[in-house]
Amino acid sequence: MPVLARAPGAYPVTFDVEYPAKLSRLSTLFRLLIAIPQLLVIYALGTVVGIITFIAWFAILFTRRYPKGLFELVVSFNRWTANVHAYMALLRDEYPPFSSDPGRYPVLYDVEYPEMLSRWLIFVKWFLVLLHQIVLYFLGLFAILAGIIAYFAILITGRFPRALFTYIVGVMRWYYRVNAYSSLLRDEFPPYSRRADARPGSGRAIAVSAVMIFPVSIGLIAAFVGVALLVGTITSSTERVSVRYADVLAGDSTAPVDIEGNVVVLLSAEDPYNLSGVFRKPRVGYRFVQFQLEITNVDSAFTSVNKQHFGLTDTDGRDQGPLLVQVRPLGRVQLERGETERVGVAFEVRDGANPSELTYAPGLAAFIPFGEKVRFEFR
Repeated sequence: MPVLARAPGAYPVTFDVEYPAKLSRLSTLFRLLIAIPQLLVIYALGTVVGIITFIAWFAILFTRRYPKGLFELVVSFNRWTANVHAYMALLRDEYPPFSSDPGRYPVLYDVEYPEMLSRWLIFVKWFLVLLHQIVLYFLGLFAILAGIIAYFAILITGRFPRALFTYIVGVMRWYYRVNAYSSLLRDEFPPYSRRADARPGSGRAIAVSAVMIFPVSIGLIAAFVGVALLVGTITSSTERVSVRYADVLAGDSTAPVDIEGNVVVLLSAEDPYNLSGVFRKPRVGYRFVQFQLEITNVDSAFTSVNKQHFGLTDTDGRDQGPLLVQVRPLGRVQLERGETERVGVAFEVRDGANPSELTYAPGLAAFIPFGEKVRFEFR
């Protein structure tokens, strides 16, 4: 690869990849499989770099210097990793050497050694780059999409579209600058840029990054929660069954309800229910109420009958989980395919209030807003 001089004033981390005129379709097709040995190596190298960075943190704190031998070792390990990343991203066909020596692979990675480092920045660098990490996350999503498009382009034409190549290399350059800063190799703040000649970020960029991380993080969390709730609303469902409470007490069972490959029948209820000899007495002003259900796992991969999957709401609007779930054998928490079991679920209800809704979720709907559940509504 031609030696590329760093532009005057540019950020002191250099990363570039020589554009390939032609790429192998066969190598591209099996890239992940071929790269497994290298991936194992860089995983191990990452562990070593983490240990060295820990040692360097204290060295910088006391001496304001990154020990040069350790610095060069980290840079060499990062160079090896950069070679493998470029290979995995389909940017080059040549198999990366099991070596960290510069010039042996058409990928350029280097970091200029700093004579002095700030002993105070080591406490806040992780915080200052948070906004960078968020931006890189979204840039990385587009880079993955670009890589998928390039994958098929290479299989068809044998060439990596240059615009996509430039974009992916730019995102990787941005990443390696942020990585060098957060791993204590440089003190200059990374620029918000993919350009090779981008200068270090100014004091204003640092201030904006520190201030904006809070509203940006809050906005992203709100967006993710909103999307999760929206998806949950779309993908979850509750089968509602209206039944007279007096009929359930009389032993009139409900019609079978099919949810997530399970058939659920509410058989009966006992109010008040005597748990003496099995459980403690109810609290003063409360009584025990038990429901008997028949649950059949028809073809569900996950049918749980532990306490977290049942819930009761009373006429005063109070929600509660069961005190006791009775199923044979004692302590059983899951039904296998084809099994049918009677399950007794006991609650402690305040005197003067009656059960209003009994809910059962056989799967993950008990914990997250996805999946199906059945809700027996008493009138």
